[in-house]
Amino acid sequence: MIKVIAVGKIAPHLKEAQEHYINRLKKLTDIEIVEVKKQKTKEDEGKLLLSKTKGFTIALDERGKELTSKEFAKLLQKSRHISFVIGGADGLSENVKKESDTLLSLSKLTLQHDIARIVLLEQIYRGFQIIKGTPYHRE
Repeated sequence: MIKVIAVGKIAPHLKEAQEHYINRLKKLTDIEIVEVKKQKTKEDEGKLLLSKTKGFTIALDERGKELTSKEFAKLLQKSRHISFVIGGADGLSENVKKESDTLLSLSKLTLQHDIARIVLLEQIYRGFQIIKGTPYHRE
């Protein structure tokens, strides 16, 4: 089970891309997108985000560890339940970073949170394709 927990709704122009990857992933694993409302403080937002997690928790943060797609695929095999946490425009609270099992960076670039969501979904799909040994991932 993969859970992506994100602050805010995805922008309308990116919704189709999100659905594209969700539909592909549903053939490979259970996946759930949980959108939480922006809170007054980052700390309140963090509490809400953490309350939605289950299993191995990965917080997305630009200062997190960068992985190759193959390393990311191995990370997907760590647990039957993995929660990915994506903060809002102000990022994640220190508590979310501390309570997560790992911090992951999708890029050294700062990505808008809903673009990060699309990149994450594609990498999750790619990871499952690597695990299955399909030709989707090329080196």
